[in-house]
Amino acid sequence: MFDKISVGIKTILRDDKLFHVIDSLRLFYPGIHLIIADDGLENQEKFRLYTELTQHGDFVERLPFDSGFGAKSNRIAQVLKRPYLLVASDDFDFSDFNTRVGVSKLAKILDDFPNLHIASGRVNNSEYEFDFEQRDQGSTIIEHTAKNAPRTSARQVATLAAYVACDLTVNYSMIRKEVFQKVHWDEDVKIGGGEHGAFFVDVMRAGFQVGYVPGVNIDTLKSPDSEEYRKLRNRARGPQRPCFDKRGISKYVLGNGQVDYEKSD
Repeated sequence: MFDKISVGIKTILRDDKLFHVIDSLRLFYPGIHLIIADDGLENQEKFRLYTELTQHGDFVERLPFDSGFGAKSNRIAQVLKRPYLLVASDDFDFSDFNTRVGVSKLAKILDDFPNLHIASGRVNNSEYEFDFEQRDQGSTIIEHTAKNAPRTSARQVATLAAYVACDLTVNYSMIRKEVFQKVHWDEDVKIGGGEHGAFFVDVMRAGFQVGYVPGVNIDTLKSPDSEEYRKLRNRARGPQRPCFDKRGISKYVLGNGQVDYEKSD
């Protein structure tokens, strides 16, 4: 069932969560392939696990400390050999039965709709499906709630089409391998800092099609993060957005109306 899929896991300084993710994937997803990009710290427990995974045929890349989100994501895409990459985080909980159904559903949607390039679910059931409005020859990007995106009950979700076309979704997406021939993540970004929107702007500009698949969701693990990790994560709140500057985007407005970035004169 899962032999078309590689799961790409980016991780730094959250080893307890990472171990849970890996254990769940190995237990519940027979035939799935793991690609792990780790720019955290070395330790013996992780070394033993990574050695075992490599011997099993999975792929583990150790990057220099704090190489960043973009570098890890691109390395995962570079080594991808299977048709579909499921983009994942080291705090996703793959142990739930409904999650397994959802992963299978994402793959089936890509199988059934060859013109769809990225199929996404939700994380913690949060609504995050948007269309892009481009103004001023594309230098202003505004997120708008995607048309037909479900907003209410699971019963209504079941009556909707197979997927809802949109431009931007969460980082829980199944992506066709061919997308990475044209689109990459920005390696200037460490954690946060606009890379998510920039990636999907590139996807749109490259002509790839994105869809949210109703009913697909994954929850995150709730154990507390380390203080060191939180310090790294807090950089996402900084005002700099070089990934937007490089794409000629002078203003980016989030779906809630908040201006995420506006280039100063």
